[in-house]
Amino acid sequence: MASSLNSWLHFFHVLAAMVWVGGGVILSLVGLRARSSPKPAAVSEFGQTLPYIGLRVLLPALVAVLVTGVWMVLVSSEWHFTQPWVLIGLSLFVVAFLIGAVYLGRVASAFERASTGGGGATTELRALLNRWLLGYWIVLIVLMGAVWDMVFKPGL
Repeated sequence: MASSLNSWLHFFHVLAAMVWVGGGVILSLVGLRARSSPKPAAVSEFGQTLPYIGLRVLLPALVAVLVTGVWMVLVSSEWHFTQPWVLIGLSLFVVAFLIGAVYLGRVASAFERASTGGGGATTELRALLNRWLLGYWIVLIVLMGAVWDMVFKPGL
Protein backbone atom coordinates (compact mmCIF):
# COMPACT_ATOMS: atom_id res chain seq x y z
CA MET A 1 0.00 0.00 0.00
CA ALA A 2 2.77 2.46 0.90
CA SER A 3 4.56 1.96 -2.42
CA SER A 4 1.24 2.52 -4.21
CA LEU A 5 0.73 5.78 -2.26
CA ASN A 6 4.30 6.84 -3.07
CA SER A 7 3.72 6.13 -6.75
CA TRP A 8 0.54 8.21 -6.82
CA LEU A 9 2.14 11.05 -4.88
CA HIS A 10 5.11 10.98 -7.24
CA PHE A 11 2.78 10.95 -10.26
CA PHE A 12 0.81 13.97 -9.04
CA HIS A 13 3.99 15.77 -7.98
CA VAL A 14 5.54 15.38 -11.44
CA LEU A 15 2.24 16.23 -13.16
CA ALA A 16 1.87 19.43 -11.11
CA ALA A 17 5.49 20.39 -11.80
CA MET A 18 4.87 19.86 -15.53
CA VAL A 19 1.83 22.13 -15.39
CA TRP A 20 3.69 24.81 -13.39
CA VAL A 21 6.82 24.83 -15.55
CA GLY A 22 5.09 24.13 -18.86
CA GLY A 23 2.31 26.61 -18.16
CA GLY A 24 4.88 29.26 -17.33
CA VAL A 25 6.86 28.58 -20.51
CA ILE A 26 3.72 28.80 -22.66
CA LEU A 27 2.51 31.93 -20.87
CA SER A 28 5.93 33.53 -21.42
CA LEU A 29 5.81 32.67 -25.11
CA VAL A 30 2.32 34.13 -25.42
CA GLY A 31 3.63 37.26 -23.67
CA LEU A 32 6.50 37.51 -26.16
CA ARG A 33 4.04 37.15 -29.01
CA ALA A 34 1.78 39.85 -27.55
CA ARG A 35 4.77 42.17 -27.12
CA SER A 36 5.75 41.84 -30.77
CA SER A 37 2.19 41.89 -32.13
CA PRO A 38 1.18 44.70 -34.48
CA LYS A 39 -2.27 44.69 -32.86
CA PRO A 40 -2.50 47.48 -30.27
CA ALA A 41 -4.83 45.42 -28.04
CA ALA A 42 -2.59 42.31 -27.86
CA VAL A 43 -0.57 43.50 -24.87
CA SER A 44 -3.70 44.66 -23.06
CA GLU A 45 -5.42 41.30 -23.64
CA PHE A 46 -2.38 39.49 -22.30
CA GLY A 47 -2.49 41.66 -19.17
CA GLN A 48 -6.06 40.58 -18.58
CA THR A 49 -5.15 36.92 -19.15
CA LEU A 50 -2.36 36.81 -16.53
CA PRO A 51 -4.51 36.75 -13.38
CA TYR A 52 -6.94 34.30 -14.95
CA ILE A 53 -4.22 31.75 -15.80
CA GLY A 54 -2.21 32.50 -12.66
CA LEU A 55 -5.07 31.82 -10.25
CA ARG A 56 -6.65 28.91 -12.12
CA VAL A 57 -3.60 27.03 -13.44
CA LEU A 58 -0.25 28.10 -11.99
CA LEU A 59 -1.27 28.62 -8.34
CA PRO A 60 -3.03 25.23 -7.99
CA ALA A 61 -0.03 23.54 -9.63
CA LEU A 62 2.35 25.33 -7.25
CA VAL A 63 0.30 24.21 -4.22
CA ALA A 64 0.12 20.63 -5.54
CA VAL A 65 3.91 20.54 -6.03
CA LEU A 66 4.47 21.64 -2.44
CA VAL A 67 1.84 19.39 -0.86
CA THR A 68 2.80 16.24 -2.76
CA GLY A 69 6.53 16.89 -2.33
CA VAL A 70 6.26 17.32 1.44
CA TRP A 71 3.89 14.35 1.68
CA MET A 72 6.32 12.12 -0.23
CA VAL A 73 9.13 12.99 2.18
CA LEU A 74 6.87 12.36 5.18
CA VAL A 75 5.78 8.89 4.04
CA SER A 76 9.13 7.75 2.65
CA SER A 77 11.60 5.81 4.75
CA GLU A 78 14.38 6.82 2.33
CA TRP A 79 13.86 10.58 2.26
CA HIS A 80 14.26 13.12 5.04
CA PHE A 81 14.00 16.89 5.36
CA THR A 82 17.70 17.02 6.31
CA GLN A 83 18.93 15.60 2.99
CA PRO A 84 20.68 18.17 0.80
CA TRP A 85 18.52 17.57 -2.28
CA VAL A 86 15.32 18.02 -0.24
CA LEU A 87 16.65 21.23 1.33
CA ILE A 88 17.77 22.54 -2.07
CA GLY A 89 14.38 21.70 -3.59
CA LEU A 90 12.47 23.42 -0.78
CA SER A 91 14.78 26.44 -0.96
CA LEU A 92 14.30 26.80 -4.71
CA PHE A 93 10.54 26.42 -4.25
CA VAL A 94 10.58 29.25 -1.69
CA VAL A 95 12.62 31.48 -4.01
CA ALA A 96 10.26 30.84 -6.96
CA PHE A 97 7.22 31.35 -4.73
CA LEU A 98 8.52 34.64 -3.29
CA ILE A 99 9.41 36.04 -6.70
CA GLY A 100 5.95 35.06 -7.89
CA ALA A 101 4.03 36.28 -4.87
CA VAL A 102 5.91 39.50 -4.22
CA TYR A 103 7.30 40.73 -7.54
CA LEU A 104 5.18 39.05 -10.21
CA GLY A 105 1.97 39.46 -8.24
CA ARG A 106 2.47 43.22 -8.05
CA VAL A 107 3.50 43.52 -11.69
CA ALA A 108 0.54 41.38 -12.82
CA SER A 109 -1.88 43.48 -10.73
CA ALA A 110 -0.54 46.72 -12.19
CA PHE A 111 -0.61 45.15 -15.63
CA GLU A 112 -4.24 44.06 -15.23
CA ARG A 113 -5.29 47.51 -13.94
CA ALA A 114 -3.55 49.25 -16.83
CA SER A 115 -5.00 46.74 -19.30
CA THR A 116 -8.58 47.23 -18.20
CA GLY A 117 -8.18 51.00 -18.34
CA GLY A 118 -8.68 50.89 -22.11
CA GLY A 119 -5.33 52.47 -22.92
CA GLY A 120 -4.43 49.85 -25.54
CA ALA A 121 -0.79 48.90 -26.12
CA THR A 122 0.73 51.94 -24.44
CA THR A 123 4.33 52.37 -23.39
CA GLU A 124 3.27 51.64 -19.79
CA LEU A 125 1.68 48.31 -20.79
CA ARG A 126 4.73 47.25 -22.76
CA ALA A 127 7.00 48.20 -19.85
CA LEU A 128 4.85 46.15 -17.45
CA LEU A 129 4.90 43.21 -19.86
CA ASN A 130 8.70 43.43 -20.08
CA ARG A 131 8.94 43.51 -16.26
CA TRP A 132 6.65 40.49 -15.99
CA LEU A 133 8.58 38.54 -18.65
CA LEU A 134 11.91 39.22 -16.94
CA GLY A 135 10.53 38.15 -13.57
CA TYR A 136 8.96 34.99 -14.90
CA TRP A 137 12.11 34.02 -16.80
CA ILE A 138 13.94 34.22 -13.47
CA VAL A 139 11.27 31.99 -11.93
CA LEU A 140 11.67 29.52 -14.80
CA ILE A 141 15.45 29.41 -14.27
CA VAL A 142 14.88 28.72 -10.57
CA LEU A 143 12.36 26.00 -11.46
CA MET A 144 14.83 24.41 -13.90
CA GLY A 145 17.25 24.25 -10.97
CA ALA A 146 14.56 22.56 -8.90
CA VAL A 147 13.86 20.04 -11.66
CA TRP A 148 17.59 19.29 -11.90
CA ASP A 149 17.68 18.84 -8.12
CA MET A 150 14.70 16.47 -8.12
CA VAL A 151 16.15 14.34 -10.91
CA PHE A 152 19.78 14.11 -9.77
CA LYS A 153 19.23 14.36 -5.95
CA PRO A 154 22.67 15.75 -5.05
CA GLY A 155 23.99 14.48 -1.75
CA LEU A 156 21.91 11.29 -1.82
